[in-house]
Amino acid sequence: MVSTDYSQLLVGKSDKKGEVEFTIADADLFNKDVKEFTVFYNIVEESRFKLFRNNKFELILVHVTEDWMRQAKIDISKYSGQLAVKITWNVQCDTLSVKGSGEEQYTTVKAVQIDN
Repeated sequence: MVSTDYSQLLVGKSDKKGEVEFTIADADLFNKDVKEFTVFYNIVEESRFKLFRNNKFELILVHVTEDWMRQAKIDISKYSGQLAVKITWNVQCDTLSVKGSGEEQYTTVKAVQIDN
């Protein structure tokens, strides 16, 4: 299986405001033998964005600037197969949303901001 380069989703985006929506179909996202799975790590203008799954099966979005860091976490342990993901960001807040196959509505969390 060829893995998708999800980092291309953020190319050409602004770090001040944006949205991406995509589906992760990579088997490693749900592979319990893979301790951490990085979906992407990008530098966008003055910000850094990272989306990854940790060993607790939480999908985590991290958005870092010189002034603050925002982090959003969603438990994805109930999902398998494919996962639809939507990420939004602006100067006020970031959100991370997911939905599994057959679900109509996204589950959304707002990122927590920590000032530097």
